[in-house]
Amino acid sequence: MKPQNPFIVSGYYSPEFFCNRKNEAARIINALENGRNITLFSIRRLGKTGLIDHVFYHLKTNKKFHLFYLDILPTTDLSGFINLFAATVLGKLESAPEKFIKKIGDLFAGIRPAISFDPYTGMPTLQINIQSTEDADKSLQKIFAYLKQTGKNIVIAIDEFQQIVSYPEKNVEAVLRTNIQRAAGINFIFSGSQTHILLSIFSQYGKPFYQSTEMVQLERIEKSEYSKFIISKFERGKKKISDSAAELILDICRVHTYYVQFLCNRLYGLKNNLITEPLVRETLKSILKENEAVYINYRNLLTDYQWKVLTAIAYEGNAKLITSKDFISKHHLGTPSSVHTAVKSLLEKEMVYKEQDDYFIYDVFLERWLESF
Repeated sequence: MKPQNPFIVSGYYSPEFFCNRKNEAARIINALENGRNITLFSIRRLGKTGLIDHVFYHLKTNKKFHLFYLDILPTTDLSGFINLFAATVLGKLESAPEKFIKKIGDLFAGIRPAISFDPYTGMPTLQINIQSTEDADKSLQKIFAYLKQTGKNIVIAIDEFQQIVSYPEKNVEAVLRTNIQRAAGINFIFSGSQTHILLSIFSQYGKPFYQSTEMVQLERIEKSEYSKFIISKFERGKKKISDSAAELILDICRVHTYYVQFLCNRLYGLKNNLITEPLVRETLKSILKENEAVYINYRNLLTDYQWKVLTAIAYEGNAKLITSKDFISKHHLGTPSSVHTAVKSLLEKEMVYKEQDDYFIYDVFLERWLESF
C-alpha cells in the first residue's frame, strides 16, 4: 500500500518516494557486488539509513544476496553487540526452527548459549554469555562460521558503528576486524553520524580497520534536484507549489533531508491545494510553537553561557571564526577561551556540528526558533 503522504519522515517504502542518491546508491551496490566493504558517514538525519534501505531494496532483486541491518547505538559493551548481532543474523536463513537449533547445537558446542523462543513469532533466539574478550572472539568466530556454511552472499549493515569506541573492553576493534577479515563472502556497510570517530577508526594509520573499506560521505541532495522532487510530489497529489515556495522550504531547512521531509509532510497534509511562501512560513511557525517545550528543556540542560553561544551560532546561520574578536564582540561573548570551551561542550552534546571551518546547529528547527530571540 502506498503512503497517502509522499513525504516520508520515517522508514522506507520504495524508490518512488526516495529523492535522488543515484550516484551514492550505484557506488555502494557496485562495491558490495564486487566484494568491497563500505563506510557510509554523514551528519545526523541526512538520510544514511534511508540510503541503506534503498540499496537493500535494489539488492533484494538479486536473490543471491541475503541482507541484514542492525543499529548498535543502544549497545554499551561488546557482549551487547554480539548478542544483538546474533539475534539479527542467526536462524534467519533456516526454513524451520528445528534445523536452526540443530546447527546451533553443533556449532556452538562448548559455549552453551541459552536458546529461547519468541512468544509472537515462535522463532528461536540466542543469548550468549560472554565473560571475556576470548569468549567474544570465540562467539564471533562461531557466528561467522554459521553464516559462511550457508553458502550465501551476505550483506550486513551496522549502523552507528562508532559506538564500539565507547565499549569498556580492550581491543574491541581488533577482535571485530580479525573476524570480519576472515568472513569470506560476507560484506559490510559500516554507517555512522560521528564523522570524526569513524574517520579515526577507518583512516588512522595503525588502527585495525585502517583502509579496510571504501569511504562514502553522504552530502546534501543537490538543491535543484530536491526542488523538482518536492514540486512533482505535490503535483501528483493535485496540489500546486510554486518554485519560490519550494526553494524557501529548502532554504529554511538548509537542504537537511529530515527537516525538508518533515516540513513538506506537514504542508502536504493541509487542506490547501496551493502552497505559497506565506503558508510555508506559517506552517514553520506552528512546528516551532509545538516544539517550544522541547527547546526550553534544551535551555535547562545547558549553562547560561553555552546557551548564549548556541544562540550566537543560530543567529549567524553558519558561524565562522567563532573565537575571533569580531564574532566575540558582535555577540558579547567574553573571551576566546570561554567560547572554545562552550563550543567543545556543545559539540560533545551534539547540539552543534562542524563542517570545514563553519559551525551549525544540528536541529534546524531549533535554529529557526532561536533566531526569533
